[in-house]
Amino acid sequence: MNATRLLLATALSVALALPAFAQGQGAKNVILMVSDGIGFNGWLAADYYQGLAGKQSYQVARPGGATPVVYGLDHHSLNLIDGKGRVLPSGEDVRLAAGAVAQGYDPTTRWTRFENTMRNDFSPVGERYTSYTDSAAAGTALMAGRKTSNGRINQDWTGKENFRTIAQIAMDQGRAAGSVASVMVSHATPAAVIAHNISRNNYVEIFNEMVASDLDVIMGAGHPLYDNSGNRIEPEDEDAFRFVGGSKTLTALTSDGGLNGFSFIDAKADFEALAAGKNVPERVVGIARAGSTLQASREGLPDGDTPSGMAYNPVVPDLATMSLGALNVLSQDEDGFFVMIEGGAIDWMGHANNMPRYIEEQIDFNLAVDAVIQWVEENSSWDETLLIVTSDHECGGIWGEGTWTNGKGGPVAADRSDEALLAARFDPTEDVFNEYLAVQDRGTSRMPGYQFSSRNHTNELVPLWAIGPGAELFAGFTRTDIEAAQLWGDTYGWDGDFVDNTTVFHVMNEVLGAREMAAATQ
Repeated sequence: MNATRLLLATALSVALALPAFAQGQGAKNVILMVSDGIGFNGWLAADYYQGLAGKQSYQVARPGGATPVVYGLDHHSLNLIDGKGRVLPSGEDVRLAAGAVAQGYDPTTRWTRFENTMRNDFSPVGERYTSYTDSAAAGTALMAGRKTSNGRINQDWTGKENFRTIAQIAMDQGRAAGSVASVMVSHATPAAVIAHNISRNNYVEIFNEMVASDLDVIMGAGHPLYDNSGNRIEPEDEDAFRFVGGSKTLTALTSDGGLNGFSFIDAKADFEALAAGKNVPERVVGIARAGSTLQASREGLPDGDTPSGMAYNPVVPDLATMSLGALNVLSQDEDGFFVMIEGGAIDWMGHANNMPRYIEEQIDFNLAVDAVIQWVEENSSWDETLLIVTSDHECGGIWGEGTWTNGKGGPVAADRSDEALLAARFDPTEDVFNEYLAVQDRGTSRMPGYQFSSRNHTNELVPLWAIGPGAELFAGFTRTDIEAAQLWGDTYGWDGDFVDNTTVFHVMNEVLGAREMAAATQ
């Protein structure tokens, strides 16, 4: 790193580090892995299916002795309010807002009534605590350490102030940076790595900001020329290209000259070669041949040995392959890197109340974490790489079977019809709450005991594991939820301590800055 860049990096580190953090050895690399839309009960469901509850690679001490820490994560966003302080309905025009207030997470309030984390599912709504974050606001908190209202990408609720992200900070320090997702490449969470926009739905603007940035890796789905089952299709109109910045951007990316120094790949074989360390470019845009998700939205494929009973789409890489390819590109920078890797479709299956595919997506994420951990232990170390594994919010309101007695049907929808799904969800006017039950273990490769209470996001805590330099810093920013620990603590060795999602940014920022300051004094 040259002297000018080093001075800039040091200044940024000093300016942005929280005073409460003690200077440590720092981290060369930071890997943030986000399983979108899954809480403790959803995590348990997939872990039970795999037969690995409390035994996943990131949940146990590593062979060299490095041991992960585990916390809960609060993920509330800001609610827009009018001039009288009343909460505006979700999606209301920002021009009608006079301000914004934090939703918050209160352990006492949460456990006084079952539906307290999903009260926007029912009338009346509009209380501060009833709302929930979306992936844009949650991604902003994780990546920039700032709260905002739903729909914003790294901007304040007014859209007038841009927030600086951890990827930007890492790149200003001379590091490489990247984004990997199993959903559209410009969807909310990958967008939050680098983009700034008033609306998460402005995909064309978001992707074009991503490819115009200094990111070295941009990977995800959203291919306009393929459906979700691997079939080649003819785009209907320009809108089909929105996730990749429009047809002109895709043409530029795939031309001989490329765009902004990026190599472009979309074939599964090319992702696999990259994961194997073959022909590794300096920068890469990889758009898997799937319209929206790698696997979650596939249809019409043969029967297969999967939780859903349908074979996987054979023309796309899995998240583990994409992750390894990204690491091979980013690790070429001797100064280190930051990367965000998202299993994005877990959330989609939570909205759909589709437990078999929910489990499929979470298993794919778990296998990606396995691959990343193996890469770290073979190519780096837990002395120089910090890995954080968490979620941005919960989706679906998953609980153990018998948590409530359904007045219209059993605990699980009888079929995939809208009527059956609706009848199976919790309704306080018809159903009887019994007790808080964690998802039940029914054995490896068997569906756990569960109930979906909602089709929306909820305000439930989600888990966080961290291993590597700086993982201990989370301990300085905790509150405690004893009731939550009584449900999930034994399986995961969790004592109920939780942190706000903005803490993730501050820990990442501190460990990157600490290393820069150490280098500056040598």
